[in-house]
Order: sequence, then C-alpha cells, then structure tokens
Amino acid sequence: MPKLHQPAPVITLSANNRVPAWYQHPMIVTVLYFLGTLILYIQSLLTGKYNNFIIFRSSWDHLLHHMPLYELYPETYFDYFLYHPTFPILFAPLAILPATVGLFIWLMGSSGLFLYALRQLPVAANRRYIISWLLILELLNAIQSSQTNPIMTALMLLTVINLERKKPVLAALFTCLCFFIKGYGAITGLLFLFYDNKSTYLKYCLLFGITGTLLPLLILSPAELIQTYKDWFHMITSPIILEDASVRGMIHALIHIPLQPAIGIDKVMHVVAFAGLGTALFFAWKNKAPFYKWIIAAYLMLWVVLFNQSTESPTYIMAVAGAVTGLMLLPERPLSVILLGILVAVTSLCPTDLVPSFINKIAVSYQLKALPCLLILFYFQYYLCFTKQSTVAE
Repeated sequence: MPKLHQPAPVITLSANNRVPAWYQHPMIVTVLYFLGTLILYIQSLLTGKYNNFIIFRSSWDHLLHHMPLYELYPETYFDYFLYHPTFPILFAPLAILPATVGLFIWLMGSSGLFLYALRQLPVAANRRYIISWLLILELLNAIQSSQTNPIMTALMLLTVINLERKKPVLAALFTCLCFFIKGYGAITGLLFLFYDNKSTYLKYCLLFGITGTLLPLLILSPAELIQTYKDWFHMITSPIILEDASVRGMIHALIHIPLQPAIGIDKVMHVVAFAGLGTALFFAWKNKAPFYKWIIAAYLMLWVVLFNQSTESPTYIMAVAGAVTGLMLLPERPLSVILLGILVAVTSLCPTDLVPSFINKIAVSYQLKALPCLLILFYFQYYLCFTKQSTVAE
C-alpha cells in the first residue's frame, strides 16, 4: 500500500547507483544530523556560548513582567531582541524549562524539523539524500549559533510543500508562523499566487495573522501592545541591526568602504534587486517553465537573505537550502554541478575552521559567503525569464 501524503517524484537521477547504499540510508543521515547537533549542544554548555537562546528565553520573562522587549539588558545577555512581539509567547514552553533542558530541546527540535521538511520535498528519494548531505554543514553552522534560522528554513519549505499538496490551511499556518518569528520569512507565501485555493489561503492567513498579532494581549494591555509594535518596527528599520553578511556587505568589503547607512551604490543595488524579483515573478507566471514554482521558492529564499540588512552568517541556511533544493530540481547540467560545488566549498566550508586559516580569513574578510548564492540567484533568474515549457530538455 502506498504511503499516504508521500510526495510524488518530479525528477529522478539518471542513474540510481551513483552513490553507495549506505549514503542513501535514511538512518545514517538522521544519526549524523542529531549527532552533530548533540556535539554542538555539549560545546555550547562547556563554553557558555548560547547567547541567542538566552535572548529568546529572557524575552518571555520580559514580556511577562511588562518590560520593554527591544532594549539592551547587558546584565543578562548582549545584543538586542529583534523578533516579533508574539515570538516570546511561542517560545514560552521552552523558556519555563531549565536552561540546559530548554537548549537541548531547542537545538534538537530545530534539526529535527529541518530534516523533516527535507524529507517532504517532492523529489526522488536518492535526491533527497543528496540534498540532506549537501546541507548538513550549513545546518550545523546555523545550529551553533542557537538562532531561529533552521526552524525558519523548515517553515518556509513547509509553506511551499503544503501549497503543492493543495493544503492551503497548513500553508497559511506555516506562513504566519514564519512571520511571527522573523517577519521576512513569510516571503515564501508569495507562492500562493501560482496555486489554486487562493481565497482559502488568504482567508486563513488573515485568521492566523489576526490571532497571532493579538496573542500578546494575554499578558499586555492594548496600549502596551501598540507601543511594543511601535518599538519593534523602529528596531527592524533602524541601522542598529545593520549586519555585513549580505550582498551589500560583500560589495562594501570588496571595495573597502565601511558598512554604513545606505549610500548611492546601496540604493542602486536595492533597485536592481527589486526589479529582478519583479521580473522573476512575472516571467515565472508567463512562461511556466517546468518546476518554476519551486525555482521561484528557491529564488525567494536566496533573495531575502542576500538583500537583507540583518543577514548574518547563520542566516545562510535559508539561502543555501533554497539554492540546493532549486538546483536539484532542475535537469542535470554541468553548470548545476559546478554551482553546487562552489556553494558548498565557498559558502558552507570556507568560513569555518575546517579550512586553512588564510582561506578562512579571505572568505570572512570579503564576505564571500554571499558570492555563490548570488551566482545561483542569477542562474535561477535566467531560467525563470528565458526557459519555456516547450524548450526544456527531458
């Protein structure tokens, strides 16, 4: 009997024996994901480096005691809380646990949800294994920071997966969960434009959106909630969170200009970025090339990281997951293989301690983590704009 809800493969490898059997065994991949996460959990406890988890945990306490969410609390943690006002309530079940227990569940749950989302991708099983192997290093890079990025990536993928499966209610739920963690994660919800049941999706987005927006009223007064939303908007639009891992940071590093509030080159870059996004959406709708919905999803996951002022190195799990998924959905071409190799080598490997220090220094100093992702974005742009259904090779 076929397994219910199993995604139908849309593309298969031309040879099933390209990789050894152990490489394709689901238990091997699962064990490595969780073993790597466990090692990083132990490392976090031994070094005390899990500041982001402390920020999330403290946000619940601050909300509960009617303290401002978006101020510094240097006696407890460093950096700012940057997330949606509803996020502390979503995080509350972990915040009330002892920190060591909560951190364990948070990291293991992040890896588990990420791996679950990969297992739902509509590709042949052997391609899912390849995707899982290609993403393991970038996932562990993100897990090490104890941030929300692995969960955000999983929710973004699950949004598209459920749109594909004609489950608009679940797709709307995952879209809204993305928004209530990091607002920009809801960008994959734009895929609803290419699917049926648009009205159902929008109706439930509205329902979940209103519910989640008002959820802090369980603790805050209406006046406090309005002020909290004002503080959040001020925070996410302020130069306080200007990070250097985006394309903008790479350009500034390459031409030796300090990162600062927008200058002329930055404004031009953003105009080009939005023009590219609009063009990709238009031609995807017009040409309807094979797999265009998933290539648009991959494009959006790359785009939102590459042109985001709050992008840090751990954020790249979203972009790399989108890039790998998109490339693995396209027909096999030498260029796809080359781009995958460059992506893993430069984006996932070079910024780590697994390479010689001089290579690491170059990659980090010039923010080269963004470069392979940008090249793949251009590749997807070309595919969406110039490939038609009738011209794609079988």
